[in-house]
Amino acid sequence: MKKLLIKIKSISVAFLMLFFVQTNFLSAQENSKEEKVYVKIEVKGMACAYCAFGMEKELKKVTGVDSVVIELEEGMIYISTPKSQKPAKERLSLIIQNAGFTPGSIEYGNKPFNRVESK
Repeated sequence: MKKLLIKIKSISVAFLMLFFVQTNFLSAQENSKEEKVYVKIEVKGMACAYCAFGMEKELKKVTGVDSVVIELEEGMIYISTPKSQKPAKERLSLIIQNAGFTPGSIEYGNKPFNRVESK
């Protein structure tokens, strides 16, 4: 009888764990299907790969930022976030200024921006 109770408890725990994993998985899928906002940021004064790496690290700290692509030669940064977590221009400008660079134009779009390929 004791062994049967242990098996029932084990099965119950396994089902509960499966339920929570499935719920979290479905929630993550819903978040990944959320509409995106794409941001194109002009940055002046960023000249080296080390600077670009530091800027990428800072931008990835912004809540919701999915991806950061830096075109060093063009002085452009492209990021994407869920629409519900769209970062304010002021926040992005402050991050760029705190990193020692001059922010230029900041544009938002519903689809990825066409990037200029480096030569």
